Amino acid sequence: MKLTLAPNKKIQYLLIISLVFLGTSISAQLNTKYGSLTYNNAVNVAGKQRMLSQKMSKAYLFLLSKPNAQQAKKDLLSSQIIFEEQNRVLLQNARSKRTKDRIEVVNQMWTDFKKLIESTPNYENAKKIIDTNTDLLQASNAVVLSIISDAKESHKNISNELEKTYSVEDELELNMIIDISGRQRMLSQRLAFYYYANQIALKDKNSNQMLTNVFHELDGSINKLLISKFNTPQIDEKIGLAFSKWNSIKKNRLKLMDHGFDVNDIYKISNELTSVFNEITVLYEKVKL
Repeated sequence: MKLTLAPNKKIQYLLIISLVFLGTSISAQLNTKYGSLTYNNAVNVAGKQRMLSQKMSKAYLFLLSKPNAQQAKKDLLSSQIIFEEQNRVLLQNARSKRTKDRIEVVNQMWTDFKKLIESTPNYENAKKIIDTNTDLLQASNAVVLSIISDAKESHKNISNELEKTYSVEDELELNMIIDISGRQRMLSQRLAFYYYANQIALKDKNSNQMLTNVFHELDGSINKLLISKFNTPQIDEKIGLAFSKWNSIKKNRLKLMDHGFDVNDIYKISNELTSVFNEITVLYEKVKL
């Protein structure tokens, strides 16, 4: 027996189906976001926290030898403000308990670290910053990894909900390339930080090795960006610019290790590298799959 619906019933039936589909679609969109942010944006923002931890540390050490350097003073102050605000935004939009807990760890470490960088630059506190800045960096990095993990779980869930093939692999791979590119910003600052930490008054048994490690990681990761399948002509152009700036350091590695660069030049090139890697990271964040 063929079932027929009265016109009004048919309209109601189609409306219900439409609302169910719309609700599922809205739910899917919500589940693929980090609160009010996209996951790509959240990975980028969290990655900036790593960079800011190193930028503040670098500026503090630079001010030991250049106490009247206005740019360093501005960098130190603005980085504090941005770090606190971005941590607030990340915590406010976090969906998982794991990510919230990791952001809280960063907040706890930040309380003590902030007291150090707010002090008038002195060698005693500079040595404390050298001893503790890596802990803050690692805690900030743990937030990035947790957000990437949240994104992976979210995309898998929505793929099942919509019963269609969803490119979880591409989404995760894009998150990872955003992470790598964003990490280059941090390494650009960390390179200068350990260059300053390698001076005689601050140098310890680990300073030279840390500078060497940062050099190799920064150099190797540029090549990873170069071969990314997400590259656009604009991204390739920016990567070329990053290479040209990096080569001014790479070709003079011995000079870097022997503390032969002017401290002002290192400060400048680290900020220039950070700026171009930030542009690259933002471009990756906007890639449409």
